[in-house]
Amino acid sequence: MSLFNRRKFLTLTAAPLALSACGFTPIYSDGSAAEQMHGRIALGSFDGLDGFQMREQLESRLGTATAATHRLDVALAVDSDGIAITADGSITRYNLSGTAEFTITQLGGGVIFRDSITAFTAYNATASAYATRIAEQDANRRMAVTIADKIVTRLATSAEDWLT
Repeated sequence: MSLFNRRKFLTLTAAPLALSACGFTPIYSDGSAAEQMHGRIALGSFDGLDGFQMREQLESRLGTATAATHRLDVALAVDSDGIAITADGSITRYNLSGTAEFTITQLGGGVIFRDSITAFTAYNATASAYATRIAEQDANRRMAVTIADKIVTRLATSAEDWLT
């Protein structure tokens, strides 16, 4: 058996050529709009623990706004639904669904970008109230981080349209 694999070699050398031929460019390439938005977006106020966790994730992804030209405001709504109900009426599984409506406002101007993001997660309820509460808190944290990541991805993919 040979260490040289011709198919793997052709795949590794042909893939970058094929991507460059189709006009593909990395979203965070040097000088791209997505790269330029880093550190330019100030974050509005966020309510509650979910908002705090979302803000922390947004700030880690967008950077601290040292030269802010825009502001991001997010309105988060989270719904909880019991989906697994036992014969005695106890709920053993919950679905959390979150919706975040967000806007980008140019400082000194008006709203220039508006969108909404949804995400969901779930957690199990156990006989222990403490374990159930910890599972619920973790599910809320996961949802806040997921929504924040989706917001950043949406902003990065649309930055050419609104970032000036």
